[in-house]
Amino acid sequence: MFKKIAVLLVIVFLSTNLMGCASTMQAIRHKDMSLTARMSDTIFLDPALLQKNRNIFVRATNTSDFQEIDFNGLLKNKLSAKGYSITNDPSNAGYIVQANLLYLGKEKEDLTADGMLVGGFGGALAGSAIGGGSGSVAGTLGGAVVGSIVGGLVGSVVQVDTYLGTVDIQIREMVEGGVTGVMETDAKQGAATVLRTQREIKSTHQEYRTRIVVQAKQTNINREVAAHAIAERLASQIAGKF
Repeated sequence: MFKKIAVLLVIVFLSTNLMGCASTMQAIRHKDMSLTARMSDTIFLDPALLQKNRNIFVRATNTSDFQEIDFNGLLKNKLSAKGYSITNDPSNAGYIVQANLLYLGKEKEDLTADGMLVGGFGGALAGSAIGGGSGSVAGTLGGAVVGSIVGGLVGSVVQVDTYLGTVDIQIREMVEGGVTGVMETDAKQGAATVLRTQREIKSTHQEYRTRIVVQAKQTNINREVAAHAIAERLASQIAGKF
């Protein structure tokens, strides 16, 4: 019994030192905030129309927990800085930009960048599954004990935090002659019957939709600073389409 305890203590000691070195290196690598942005679907706006349609109508909402962030004003400022005129009349706009800041906060097991991207525009905000290995109960418990001890020791010294921001975007581009399409609806009539209907759609604008996720990483990150940095990058990513 004593021999087993001694072995466990040696493992804890070695693991603590190894993980401590690894965590220290990770902390140094992320001492400055790093921002990465990814998009669920690529959007290509017509270059010729971009030169002609210089008026933009913008409506951006914020349904995240950071209500103090004026995402609508932020996006308007980014587009104005690129030489576009912001109009309050959508009928007089070459482009209609609608966006919703869905989530702004810490990455969690059930809220990850990969999961949010997989959902795409209008999709769910989700996590990603992490597969686990198999082993004996004793081995699992032993690993859990070691892991909790080491994790507690390392975690008390340094923490590399990850924050996420997610926005859904819809861009409507005015095109000469307009566009036509068909809207299909499947309405269930009980358990075995489906009523499928179609409606012809006519519009003066071509429509594009996508989702952008920005990830911020830093050692012992500041929540407020991270949120504002992410919001800035999201607005810049949207403006970068023009």
